[in-house]
Amino acid sequence: MAKIKIYGIPLSQNVRKPLAVAAHLGIEVERVPCRPNEDAVVAINPCGRIPAMDDGGYCLGESNAIMIHLASKTKNDLYPDDPARRDKVNEFLFWDAAHWTPAYQPIQFERLVKQMLGMGPADEKIVEATLEKFKREAKFLNNALAGRDWLVGAAPTLADFAIGAGLTHAKGMDLPLGDYPNLKAWNARVMGLEGFKKTAT
Repeated sequence: MAKIKIYGIPLSQNVRKPLAVAAHLGIEVERVPCRPNEDAVVAINPCGRIPAMDDGGYCLGESNAIMIHLASKTKNDLYPDDPARRDKVNEFLFWDAAHWTPAYQPIQFERLVKQMLGMGPADEKIVEATLEKFKREAKFLNNALAGRDWLVGAAPTLADFAIGAGLTHAKGMDLPLGDYPNLKAWNARVMGLEGFKKTAT
């Protein structure tokens, strides 16, 4: 059987999502390091974005969709069979894409990506404006984690993997996690999962 291929730069938190899920579930994947819009990526994901997946000729883009595909290949609790729990996981996955990611990604670009690509100093006005969005979403997440170890139920799910991966570069972005104790403690638990330890860069 052909090995599942995951295309993308390992430093990307979105690429880390499916890699961490695969490692957590013991699913062997082949990592194909490449940047957005490279020919190898466009061939399986026409929009040119990473991550992209090739599972024996079945191709898929979008990190959360790839995570669901991987979790659906084995019996596990990451994507629960119980409809109510699965609905809550889905709710967090949509929140991750629509609200959480936009609340930190511009900061990541300004404070990390621009340095890596030699694009000059961070525009702190953009950082300041984005931080206001981050604080709103972080407060919601901190409240959602009150009295809980994980976002949905008593064990980690794709919700934790998706949202937790977004904090991969929290230190480099200088995000104020200390202002949100529930979030900070949860982030430590997420990063302590085997799937995340095996995909640390």
